[in-house]
Amino acid sequence: MKEKRCYNSRESVVNTMKVKNILLALLVQAMFGLSSFAADPILLNCIETPEIYDLDARPKNFNSSNNLRRKPGSPNRATGELINIVGRITDINCLPIQNAVVSIWHANSRGANHYDENLEGDKLDPNFAGSGRFIVNNLGYYNFITIAPGKIGDRAPHINFLVQHPDFPEFTTQMFFTDYNCDNCADSVLGNFINSGLASLLIAPFTYNDQATKTYMFNITLGGYNKFSNKR
Repeated sequence: MKEKRCYNSRESVVNTMKVKNILLALLVQAMFGLSSFAADPILLNCIETPEIYDLDARPKNFNSSNNLRRKPGSPNRATGELINIVGRITDINCLPIQNAVVSIWHANSRGANHYDENLEGDKLDPNFAGSGRFIVNNLGYYNFITIAPGKIGDRAPHINFLVQHPDFPEFTTQMFFTDYNCDNCADSVLGNFINSGLASLLIAPFTYNDQATKTYMFNITLGGYNKFSNKR
């Protein structure tokens, strides 16, 4: 039997395209004297994000705050590593989908989904909000404050995403973490996208912000076109 090796996103086709995008960005900047706008690969290349339907138990009502680390009005923080999640919502022409509603939900640091009806009480975190919501701005940007989720069973740590906009069908997917690549390799859902090279679109890289908080970037490209797009 052929041994299955851990997925390495650096070997993917998408990352090869990113190198080309950076070179193109530098060329555009040199020709037109532009600043940093062209250095963002999402302005140059938008590949439709794979949709995932096999999601964790979903809340009936989402919390309206983008801060999942604490419940609204509470000073108490959930247990776990503080992280930020940022990104853009665009169409396949890279045009932002302004006013899209982005909702997320995920397990707490103990690997327990608060919306699972069979959840044991000792795994609950009373300070964890469990879900959050954000309405993207006119440039398509969103951001969330939360904690790093634990593993649910054999699943790699992940975050469930729901994107809603009146001009597009409801979209659901999951975000995975680049620093859990060996868990990602064994994940039953992400594994469906490895051979096609699309798995890297679901694995979020991270950096640290000026407050030394780990910040993951997860851009979502919806199939279809912004109603203001003149390119079809």
